[in-house]
Amino acid sequence: MRRFDVGSELGLAEAREKALAIRQRVKDGADPTAERRANRKQAVTAKQGIGTFGSAVDAYFLGGNGAGLKTKAEQSRRIKSVFRGQLMRPALEIKSVELQQAVDEHGASSSGARAVGYVTPMIKWATKRGLMQGSFDLEKPRQNAPKQRVLTIEELAALLPTFTDAYGRCCRFILLTGARQGEVKKAKWGQFDFTTHTWTIPAEVRKDTRAQKKRRIAPKQAMVVPLSQQAIEVLMDTREAELSRRQLEGSSREITDDDLVFVGQKGGSLGNWDRWLKANAQKSGVTDWSSHALRRTAATLAGEQGAAPHIVEVILGHSNVGGQLVAGYNKSRYRAEHTEALRKVGDLLDGLDSKLDKDAKEEVSGN
Repeated sequence: MRRFDVGSELGLAEAREKALAIRQRVKDGADPTAERRANRKQAVTAKQGIGTFGSAVDAYFLGGNGAGLKTKAEQSRRIKSVFRGQLMRPALEIKSVELQQAVDEHGASSSGARAVGYVTPMIKWATKRGLMQGSFDLEKPRQNAPKQRVLTIEELAALLPTFTDAYGRCCRFILLTGARQGEVKKAKWGQFDFTTHTWTIPAEVRKDTRAQKKRRIAPKQAMVVPLSQQAIEVLMDTREAELSRRQLEGSSREITDDDLVFVGQKGGSLGNWDRWLKANAQKSGVTDWSSHALRRTAATLAGEQGAAPHIVEVILGHSNVGGQLVAGYNKSRYRAEHTEALRKVGDLLDGLDSKLDKDAKEEVSGN
């Protein structure tokens, strides 16, 4: 006859109740002794970092579906920051309620929301492989709706004269192409064809907003952006500025195809945009805008100059131009219309620049 431990320091009635419950479980096929051994082993391995929630996170980003994500380092860091109290707990014991509490108690709602978005597919992956169990339905914390900022013509008129340094030229180039800040910051001279007036953004630089399933089936595609005359002029001004910077440093090194186009005072990638934006706000008087507002403004200007909605989608680099159903049949990227739309945006900004120059000259002559 097998004996099972019902626990210590129990009253007679409580011990009998527990014994009856164990007997019923044994009849149902359970093995309480094996379960206790498994629990003890789980506790030991958890202390060693094996079988913990943290190890499941690592497994997802090292060899699971998360291994191919471009942002895996940021996602892993965010998950471990928001759920740091659960990292050393056995993954099989983790419940949805405790993860939700961690999200609710986290100080920054935006960080908590991102962690929920990152951890949800990771939990799904871990559950399918027996690393976690149970049902998980995490809610993102409430956030203020993001400001869909579009700069007005008056604000552009105040900003354009301040776009004189590397950051400013980068901003102007975003306005002229509708590209993302990250794509422009990582642009290299070898990506530009000054004969065809085009810029080819490599697939690995582009943001992929598709679902993970589609990412695995079809890789991202490079994007060809037609360049207006105004965009070419920004590139020429940028090249001259970079050559002057190198000359002042005493360097005779020529600009190569692998060199970044937009660089800071020491030749590195443009960083600390928040500091530059604060300094620019004092110069221009325009506040509460970001580089993404420039992209949104470029799309708006194109639409106001007559570009159809599907052409605006092309400018923004969206994959499903005209909607998913239409995009399944029509693969055109409307090169001619894309070129014309960006030309009109460039001409509009040129007109603003000319008006500002004229007003400045009249002010000087009036004085």
